[in-house]
Amino acid sequence: MAAFVTDGNLRSSLAVVRALGRAGIPVIVGESHHPCLAGSSKHCTERSYYPSPQDDPAGFQRALGDLAASGRFNVLLPMSDVTMQLVAGMRSTLPPTVRIPIPDEQVILSVQDKRFMVQQARQVGIGCPRTVTLEGGEDIQAVAQGLNYPVVIKPRFSRYLNNGVWVTGPVVYARDPQDLVAKYESVHRLIPHPLIQEMIPGEGRGVFLLIWDGELKAALCHRRLREKPPWGGVSVYSETVPLDSALVQQSLELLQAIRWQGPAMVEFKLDKREGRAKFMEVNGRFWGSLQLAIDAGVNFPLLLYRLALGESVPAQRDYRVGIKSRWLLGDLDSLLIRLRGRNWPNGLPGSDRSKLKATLDFLRLYESNSRFDVLRFGDLGPGWFEFKDYVRATLRSLRRRSSVEVSSEGRST
Repeated sequence: MAAFVTDGNLRSSLAVVRALGRAGIPVIVGESHHPCLAGSSKHCTERSYYPSPQDDPAGFQRALGDLAASGRFNVLLPMSDVTMQLVAGMRSTLPPTVRIPIPDEQVILSVQDKRFMVQQARQVGIGCPRTVTLEGGEDIQAVAQGLNYPVVIKPRFSRYLNNGVWVTGPVVYARDPQDLVAKYESVHRLIPHPLIQEMIPGEGRGVFLLIWDGELKAALCHRRLREKPPWGGVSVYSETVPLDSALVQQSLELLQAIRWQGPAMVEFKLDKREGRAKFMEVNGRFWGSLQLAIDAGVNFPLLLYRLALGESVPAQRDYRVGIKSRWLLGDLDSLLIRLRGRNWPNGLPGSDRSKLKATLDFLRLYESNSRFDVLRFGDLGPGWFEFKDYVRATLRSLRRRSSVEVSSEGRST
């Protein structure tokens, strides 16, 4: 019984395709353009194209509905925040033979709402950063005077549908009250009512969970070794750590409270001032470092596929500790940001890690228990696709920069 995986350019989609394909399950990869990362895998049995979910949500839903009606697949796996919402919104129109192992639309909207999830985390007793939200006409000028700096300004939603267009909100940092007022208003105009949070110094931690009918079916804990950008963002190098039973239980209670169904990652920061984890947010979908979990022995995609088909799946909490996963080109980007001498975001303290040390760390390409998440010698297509795409993007960026410089010189003369 085939599976359909959306968002073929995501690394998480590639991990799903490889995990299911190795188990002998036919996998169709969907994307809005050709070629794509996951579609380049030898484990992809068919490629399908649809209108962009970001630019044409209604067109995406119509095309996906037609594909579902064709009977070519029985399990549909939406992979991004956007496609999760869109697929959940069309659940009642899809054939009953197509299993969609995700929660209801309202639950998905709830888990993507950072303000709501901070409130829920507090209610179940999870430690959180000091957080301020303005929703009742409070004076941002007055609020700004009462905070300790620097602070983080986070959009309430990572992706927000505004007048039929999906908007992405930036995470920014403020160094003082004046800086906060200007940056808050800028983020608020894009996505209303952002969060203002204290900075939490420490290591990023994540709890991977699979919940089905209220029960925990799989769990794994990991830590972030490097991120892109270096001051915090997407994980480019991560490692499995021993299962933290208390953190897993807290994460489970949080997701049970909102009636979550399916995979999710609960993100924390290990506050080095207090030595305890503070809640950051929930990724209510498969996450970018999914390949790490699969390499460590927890095949989340296969477990979810089996549950979607009604199979009985025993709970799994055993995995290999110390397994590392590295997104090589993402790690290269992170290094280049340091080497270019680009300053940390205004308001955010700089790193004490030298450029030389960052370079030497990057050059350790082969470490014990470490694997690349995209580049796999048994499945070279995705690595080659990503490399070519990276080179093309770099050349485009250089041409734009050259064009701007020539234009600036012309104006100056």
